Amino acid sequence: MRFARRRTLFALAGLTPALATPALAQADWPTRPIRMVIPYPPGGASDIIARLLAPHMTELLGQVWVVENRPGANGFIAAEHVARSAPDGYTLLMGNAGPNGTGPALYGSRTPYDAIRDFSAIMAVSVVPLVMAVHPAVPVRSFPEFIAHAREIRGRLSYGTAGVGSAGHMGIELLKSLTDIEMTHVPYRGSSPLTSDLIAGTVPLSCDTAPVLLPHAQAGRVRAIAVTAAQRIPEAPELAAVSETVPGFETVSWGGVMGPAGLPPPIVARLNTALNTAMARPQVGEALQRQGIQPQRGTPEAFATYVAAEVRKWTGVVQQMGLRPE
Repeated sequence: MRFARRRTLFALAGLTPALATPALAQADWPTRPIRMVIPYPPGGASDIIARLLAPHMTELLGQVWVVENRPGANGFIAAEHVARSAPDGYTLLMGNAGPNGTGPALYGSRTPYDAIRDFSAIMAVSVVPLVMAVHPAVPVRSFPEFIAHAREIRGRLSYGTAGVGSAGHMGIELLKSLTDIEMTHVPYRGSSPLTSDLIAGTVPLSCDTAPVLLPHAQAGRVRAIAVTAAQRIPEAPELAAVSETVPGFETVSWGGVMGPAGLPPPIVARLNTALNTAMARPQVGEALQRQGIQPQRGTPEAFATYVAAEVRKWTGVVQQMGLRPE
């Protein structure tokens, strides 16, 4: 599916059931602060989205929306924590492609939770293109030049991502198989430490989300060479898509709010209503778009269907490529 079409992936047409629940106005929930657990350190796309939503969700629900970062193990630590929490609506997860899609596909039964059965989908909030960027000392200025360089120094190039099984990791591994290049993966505990090392030149190449890398590219601290969405993005139209060189290539990250399995339908519905309202506000939606994040709205059912499709898709890729956890 092309990136342009992903903007409507979580169909607004199905909003009515979640929004038309007047009885929820009389519900007691929530009566105390709600924790939104983020699988990565501050500074990444998931953190940016959660903190932008926080004041709006606090206003809409009448209780403080607390953002809590629990990084580690490509988001598995945070995701497992939420999966094992009481299904009372007070502990939620900013689900992400890594811990809830590509990661479980790579680790399979070794994942400490079931990516589908152990969560209640509430709403998708974002689709985020990834950017490939190099340290300025790397002698390439375009994606074709990068491929030629990688082949020339075969096996002597490394790349960093936000973690094993992250969207960036899986995307680069897929790219390696399609272009016959060899690189060594260097996993990090999130975007912030990875980006610091990229700027310092400790790691020569990074594949991470657009809101993380584009500001540094625009400031000249790193050099962006490609976007991994199916086509160029409005936030950086000069940046070529990988698919222009490798037809059909596409990998993106995504984010959405989840709770533990068994979350009561009235709580899911109220959260979905508040999230749709918040995402429709210009202070949220337009702010995300300016950072290269495509805001989403929709139903719990649409989000659950999408997550299941992502796990199936990347499980197929893992099996086809014979990938193993590092």
